[in-house]
Amino acid sequence: MSYKNSIPQPTDKLRDSQNDILNNFAAIKSAFDINHYTFDLADEGKHTHISFPEQAADPGAVLTEMQLYAKQSALTSVPELFVQRGDGTVYEFTSATRAATGWTRLPSGILIKWGSDSGTGDDTFVLPVAATIPAFTAIYSVQLTVADALTTDVDKSIRATSFTLPGTIRVYASNRSTTGSATVGFEYLVIGI
Repeated sequence: MSYKNSIPQPTDKLRDSQNDILNNFAAIKSAFDINHYTFDLADEGKHTHISFPEQAADPGAVLTEMQLYAKQSALTSVPELFVQRGDGTVYEFTSATRAATGWTRLPSGILIKWGSDSGTGDDTFVLPVAATIPAFTAIYSVQLTVADALTTDVDKSIRATSFTLPGTIRVYASNRSTTGSATVGFEYLVIGI
């Protein structure tokens, strides 16, 4: 059964085009039932789920619109959701590394990275960047938490003293209540774009 968009014609008699009209209604219902509750249920018109066929390219910006679509990710090599703003800016926002050291990007374009490292005195650590890990173009916040599994001593302190792009963080690791540097394990949470 295929939909016929030219039925009925002005010269058609109902008895001649009735089957085509019935087939059109059946085709409309069949198409509507894909990912929707059917017409005759209490939730009719609502989606059961949404499917996004993978696009080969970004759809193109329309100044007064936003597009939500699926496209193969260069970071994960699988289809991910993307949002394209009216100004043409594209954000991939379902990709992530879901591990102890990882990252994710929010629909707003905010990039978040987390993980653990250690430092001694005036030290630096570099955030991971690779073909599958995006780099920061701006860093807004660096949060550090002492997490030293190697010792039961809680007299440790870690603080960020500066950072440079794409992700080198300078830290100062020390004892908290005595003078001098120390080796301190820590966890980090870095927010930027």
